[in-house]
Amino acid sequence: MNRRNALKKLGLSFGALAVTPTMIGMLKSCASTASDFSPKFFLKNQLNDMQILLDVILPSTDDGIPGASELGLLKFIDGYLDGVVSEDQLSLLQFGVSSIISSAKLQSTTDPINKRSYWETQAEKYFAAGDSKENAWNEELDTLLEGTLDKESISTNALHFMVFQSFRGFAVYAFRINSTIGKEFLHYAPIPGQQLGCVSLEKATNGKLHAFDE
Repeated sequence: MNRRNALKKLGLSFGALAVTPTMIGMLKSCASTASDFSPKFFLKNQLNDMQILLDVILPSTDDGIPGASELGLLKFIDGYLDGVVSEDQLSLLQFGVSSIISSAKLQSTTDPINKRSYWETQAEKYFAAGDSKENAWNEELDTLLEGTLDKESISTNALHFMVFQSFRGFAVYAFRINSTIGKEFLHYAPIPGQQLGCVSLEKATNGKLHAFDE
């Protein structure tokens, strides 16, 4: 898996997310697995499935890049949703998460391999749907945001598409500002050095993105 190319293709579904000291602090407290924190947004019985989904979106790689589980991204996303996202967005997202979890329980077993296979199939369905399907789902979501359609009337595919896109955005954002990723895999300069002016990223940092710092 080429993590660099994958990150270029991913966007955020809930708008631009600013890096703030509060969010950096949340990330520093997130070195934990799904089983050892008390969720504020998610229900406890949703954590296992959501952790698997995040691991499908951001798995660890053979060349040593840690994935969602190792970085504790589920805990960060839970805290972010509870503390930052608006009530209207939370209501819609909670409705969507409940729907995808219900579908998972109906269509998969408790076997870890089977469950991961299910989420991989669903991720492919919604991340590689093609322009035609994505445009149709986005049109439904637009009518929802405009208030001409309520969330109970939206199609399952459009609802699930929104959830998958949103959590992909949250996961990539949390990955991007994670301290471990910043210091070990991006260009990290705690005390910025000389101003090099208009030079290419390849020349300035050997092609590495700049890491955020608090």
